[in-house]
Amino acid sequence: MGRIFDTFDTPRDPISVFLAAMDRQAVDFHPPIPGWSTINLGAGRKHIVNSIPLDADMGWMAREPFPNIRDEEIQTIFAFHFFEHLTKEELIATLRECERVLVCGGVINAVTPHWSAEIAHQDLDHKLFFSEQTWQNLFQNDYYDGTMPRDWKLGVGFQMIMGLVQRNLVLLTQIVKTND
Repeated sequence: MGRIFDTFDTPRDPISVFLAAMDRQAVDFHPPIPGWSTINLGAGRKHIVNSIPLDADMGWMAREPFPNIRDEEIQTIFAFHFFEHLTKEELIATLRECERVLVCGGVINAVTPHWSAEIAHQDLDHKLFFSEQTWQNLFQNDYYDGTMPRDWKLGVGFQMIMGLVQRNLVLLTQIVKTND
């Protein structure tokens, strides 16, 4: 097992550290910061210590409210290889729910396949594709025709493309809830 990503401190909050092997079933995520409330969206076999796992196998579906979670109660949300499986409507509804439960300054740490990588297109369950501009366009671009909301309290805090080769590039994004 090799170290793929290390801690980065942004002006707002740290991005959590994780270790990963080439086998996606052998992922070992470091626990969240002690005392922080954490959600693991699309948890599946990606266990994160001390987090609240939410996925279809556990009875939660994208678009639905998070069960038993109050407004502004959560500091960190992990969404590793989850958002690309949603439709546009499911993504927006799920992000609105993330926005509701996150404290100001809370973060969503998301990993999605980069649109240019083979892994983005080889899974027939992938419905959305992500580039470096996707999140910024969603949260701040005002030239759309009104089919998507523009009053987000979410913004991109940190973003990078990473991978060993072109076929497995991913977009690592930290989305931060602001007061705006």
